[in-house]
Amino acid sequence: MIDPPIRGGYRAPSLPGRPVELMPKKHQSKSAFPSAPQLEHEESRARLLHFFANHELLAIELMALALLKFPDAPDSFRKGVFHTLREEQNHTRWYVQRMKECGINFGDLPVTPMIWEHISSMESPLDYVSRLSLTFEQANLDYAKHYSQILSQVGDTKSAKILNKIYHDEIAHVGYGVKWLRHWKEESQSDWDAWHQRLHLPLSPMRAKGMAPFNEEGRRRAGLKDDFIASLRRYQSSRGRSPDLWYFNPDAEAQAASPSWTCPARLQDLAADLEPAFALSAPSQDDLILMRRRPSDSQRDYLAKFDLSFPEIASYQEREKISETRKFRSIRPWAIPSPLLSKERTHQLRSLLPESLNPLPSTLSRPKILSPDFRDWVAKELYGAAGRGMRRFDAETASSLPEKIYLIEPWVEKLHEFSLLFHRRPKEEGGLRFLGTVRQQTNAQGQWLSSSSLAKPAHGLVPEIARRMSQDIVPAVRQHILPALETLFEETDYEGPICLDSFYFKSGKEIKWQPVVEVNARWTMGRLAFHLRQKLAPNHAITLSTAAPADAQEMIKNERYVVLGDPLTATSKVPIVEIWPTRKRQ
Repeated sequence: MIDPPIRGGYRAPSLPGRPVELMPKKHQSKSAFPSAPQLEHEESRARLLHFFANHELLAIELMALALLKFPDAPDSFRKGVFHTLREEQNHTRWYVQRMKECGINFGDLPVTPMIWEHISSMESPLDYVSRLSLTFEQANLDYAKHYSQILSQVGDTKSAKILNKIYHDEIAHVGYGVKWLRHWKEESQSDWDAWHQRLHLPLSPMRAKGMAPFNEEGRRRAGLKDDFIASLRRYQSSRGRSPDLWYFNPDAEAQAASPSWTCPARLQDLAADLEPAFALSAPSQDDLILMRRRPSDSQRDYLAKFDLSFPEIASYQEREKISETRKFRSIRPWAIPSPLLSKERTHQLRSLLPESLNPLPSTLSRPKILSPDFRDWVAKELYGAAGRGMRRFDAETASSLPEKIYLIEPWVEKLHEFSLLFHRRPKEEGGLRFLGTVRQQTNAQGQWLSSSSLAKPAHGLVPEIARRMSQDIVPAVRQHILPALETLFEETDYEGPICLDSFYFKSGKEIKWQPVVEVNARWTMGRLAFHLRQKLAPNHAITLSTAAPADAQEMIKNERYVVLGDPLTATSKVPIVEIWPTRKRQ
């Protein structure tokens, strides 16, 4: 791609020249952006107009800078910049006059130089149209239309008319950027690729979307094509803060047990099948997640119907390079390979609880029978996960198991399986918190089948179990389990999810509760179900499970299901969510 010739080498100042009252000041706090309900009040409307006026003034200053920087650009380009600059001057005057009528002078509130910082380093006219016309002015298509409607609804027709006039001008300004992007881009490039490639972090396509309803109509009127509009609607990344980096590594226990562990291809394929559930529930939209398979456009469009979207995505295979080249607030994998993943943590937590919360005997030892009261036993490998490495035995078969240390406990028939969900943060941010419970279903080998999250956790259970859960859990968590977890983790710097697998079982005629079956200092499928319910159906119940690709393909047609993965690329399993009314019995 060859940009127009550049002559003069004009150097942009660090800040534009302004009156003292309009100069951004270091370390000053931003003016709070008013919410829609606050716009009932005139003072809040004035604050909104002050925010927009500063953006218009920055646009004027950047357009003047473009004229100084690019004197050899085509005359028609420079005339277009000058014409747009004069319209932006009108916009600024309108805002200043209207906010004054609402009781605020321009400069009474703090102003930010953010747009100047993103655009003033432009090195070519194509940089200018990519950063200003097609990014910040495109976002104004969302802001201007949305707030014109809001202000009209609250009765401020004068402000609404100003924003409506500006909205129609902005359509032409974006159209100007579209025209010159197509003039200078390579013929083989799509509009999206040519524009996207001109943006460099921290500037990204996210800045071309306002924090308001996405305005497709305005973008079409500006000349943007449907594929560009769809790509922008799907695009997610941070708006400015450094993202957290997420990735799905379900083999963390194996890696902790053996640092030389190499994940086999079949497990990588399984991880690729399941990782959409993690990507859609754990990160925020300001974060970046590494994925083995990028979701297709059709998958993104399908999930958008349920208000689900992926954050910014990068290739899992390039995780080392990305870690070196990008700045992140923190690294947040599914699990950190460390001794915290060992079943020794389970044994230690049990030792910190009273006898009443340890009805089943257990030990860390070679396979042996601890009590004649139980016929069947289970030996769990210290770094086993999801039922892997678990061996069932009795008195006759104990000697046939490999001679090594396991977590040994009785095998009992479970009446109800569930998990207790916690999250650990630094003390100044709230410390260790109990989040709630999710139901679990496992097969005869102890392998995970599904997790269900409900608005009312005991709903639909048999009366005795429902009664016991309502009586047992909250007092035990407050009095014993939370203090014991604090003790267990006090010498560590671990921050993140903690899940305690738990169940009720029958002993003779009595129902007993085993609160701690396993301690998982990592994300779990139950924790994902907890977050997915909050996103998809806060007042209902959901079940997170998996289906064969062919079955998942059929489920896409059924509104009762949300298919999180892509049946067309999955190798064996597709994560799915079933949404069901709370009246359904479980």
